[in-house]
Amino acid sequence: MAFDVIVSGLNVVDLLVTLPTQYEAGKKHEVDNILIQGGAPAGNAACGLASLGMSTAFLGFNGDNTQSQIALAELARCGVDTSLMLHESGAQPAIALVEVDPDNGDRTVFYSLQGYRALTPAEVDPAWVANTRLVFVDGYDVDGNLELLRQAKAANVPSVIDIEAGDKATLMEMLALASHAILPLEAAQELAAEQNPEICLRRLAEHTDGQLVITDGANGSWALDGDSVIHQGIFPVEVVDTTGCGDAYHAAYAFALLRGDSLAERMQFAAAFAALVARHLGGRTAFPSAQQVHSFIESSSKA
Repeated sequence: MAFDVIVSGLNVVDLLVTLPTQYEAGKKHEVDNILIQGGAPAGNAACGLASLGMSTAFLGFNGDNTQSQIALAELARCGVDTSLMLHESGAQPAIALVEVDPDNGDRTVFYSLQGYRALTPAEVDPAWVANTRLVFVDGYDVDGNLELLRQAKAANVPSVIDIEAGDKATLMEMLALASHAILPLEAAQELAAEQNPEICLRRLAEHTDGQLVITDGANGSWALDGDSVIHQGIFPVEVVDTTGCGDAYHAAYAFALLRGDSLAERMQFAAAFAALVARHLGGRTAFPSAQQVHSFIESSSKA
């Protein structure tokens, strides 16, 4: 079966909690919101892409446990195809506890990889890349994802990578293979050994022919366009939760790429999509349609 996008990376179940404004350690406290939802960069991006109408398949492992059932149900709820996922009885998704600050929507994440099973290069089916328009991977399941990137590059299939942290040599290899690399400023600073986002872009461009984009939350995003740097600011909204905002940006960027948008248009669409996601608790709670995003951009330009 052919897909618009195949997505590979960390498979996670999130437990999101809105913290009380004040609380006492060692005591019981009622909170406004507790939400169980699928999460992680690749999983959230897959859901965002599917919500925008892209036929999207997720790669990875699930097992015979409640966490796996939740992860599968969450992907299916968002319209993601799970037919390519592999099964191993003891495998389970990673688990993340996400504490959300009620004042500004910032989140603190605690996670466990106990029982997690990552995709290996030997398990990558060449038919996956041969039957997709775009490969999207994160920087966590690195061995399998590197193989997917190699196959995509060899087959001239475009790829988008979302890399946050990890072994520098491995991340630089992924950077060199990808046709589009989106990374947070902190990761770019670590890889480039620079601080300024524009300088980071130019340093990293020495190691790849791909398109580079750096994101930095409320400060917006930057991309190298030839010798020039494009900066896309954020769209102000009433922020409820920043969980998954970066993932939403990546999904929307990939969607706009497949649609044929220019670099500046991709960045604008991605920023607006992410802003609308931030108005809700959880990274998968409410994805806007493409029309809603464009209407939001238009209304924001008139404000």
